[in-house]
Formats: sequence, C-alpha cells, structure tokens
Amino acid sequence: MLEVNQLLELEERVRKALNEKLEQILTTLNRTGKLEEALELLGLSDLLQAQYAYKPYRTGKIYIVGQSDIKKNQLLGVIKELGFDKKRFEFCLEYEDVKRFNFAKLFYNPENSLVLVGPMPHKTAGSGDYSSAITAIEQTEGSPNVLRCGSNTLKITKQSIREALQKALASGIVVA
Repeated sequence: MLEVNQLLELEERVRKALNEKLEQILTTLNRTGKLEEALELLGLSDLLQAQYAYKPYRTGKIYIVGQSDIKKNQLLGVIKELGFDKKRFEFCLEYEDVKRFNFAKLFYNPENSLVLVGPMPHKTAGSGDYSSAITAIEQTEGSPNVLRCGSNTLKITKQSIREALQKALASGIVVA
C-alpha cells in the first residue's frame, strides 16, 4: 500500500499520462470491446450514454445470407425495382457457403448496414456460443441490423426480400 505522498506523486504521473495518451487509450479500449468495462471500473459508466451506441450507416452494404431456391439475378431485379444500387449487396445463397460464412466479419463495421437472413444451418463460422448465427448477430453488440425473411418460416424469395427491404426502408434502417 502506498503512503500519502507516494499516492499524490502517482496521481500526478497518471494525470500527465492520461492527458497525453487519452485518445489512444480510448481507441484501443473501444476496438477491443473493453471500453464499457474500463469506464465501469473507474466509476464513469454514466459517461457512455445511449447516444454513443453503435449504429451502422444507412447507406452501407446489405448482405443476403441463407439457402435460396431462386437465382441471384432474380434478387437483383427486386433490388433494382426498389431503387437500390446492386453494388451495395453481397450474397451468400448456397447452404455449404452459408456454413462457412464468417458472420464475425460483420461486427463493428458501420459500412455493414443490414443482413437479410433466410434458412441456414444452426452452426456456422462466427456463431460462437450462440444457438445459431442469426441469434448471434441479433444479440451481439456492434452487429448490423438484421431482418428475417419470410412470414412463418425463414425463406428467401423475391417476395420475402422485397418485403424485408421495404420494411428496412420504411423504418429508416437503410436508404435506397
């Protein structure tokens, strides 16, 4: 345990170091996902208000991931109909490809706006300890917005993609 004068000297050194390196420290803590924990340990968690919550860009990439019986070109027709640029979309429509799709790459990248999901295997790359990849991206901090395609069951059809994109537009998640 430090004596009072040692503690005062340490306080002065910490203040100086924080003043010089604060931006670097906050950036590192944020990138490693430990910012909230560090602020809590310091008794400063109230500084991290909801206004700083992670939000993806509305003009970013849109992923369509899940087993599909319709062709990519048919989906591109729906996308064009709704006024979207096809360059914003990335597709993973084959069951085996979905198994290997690394969902972890979607997190904490504000360029990833939306993931439209259809039927897929429960265990995929990047699903971690969650029961499915869909649950992982729906419940993990720093993930893009997620919409399930299909009414009663997950299904990628022209209609389900149209409805999901219209819903995303109407709610302001994305812009065309």
